[in-house]
Amino acid sequence: MRCMFCKKEIFEKNDLLGKPISLPSQGIAHSRCAEEDLIEKRIFGSIHITEIALEDLYELRELVKTEINERVKRNNEQANQSL
Repeated sequence: MRCMFCKKEIFEKNDLLGKPISLPSQGIAHSRCAEEDLIEKRIFGSIHITEIALEDLYELRELVKTEINERVKRNNEQANQSL
């Protein structure tokens, strides 16, 4: 069996390309090859970043920043309470 991305054998003695994974409706791949493909296509979860309109992408960035700040704040408050 060969990786659908790099075309190398899936089952090799070394697993430098990662463990074999099955991609539904696509085929078999090394985990690292599949990850690199997602990064190249700019896909996060099931969100295709390249398909988001620029204005929406700016809004998403602000939402993500706000969420990160809130979580950091919450974590810091919890850490201070446990002292």
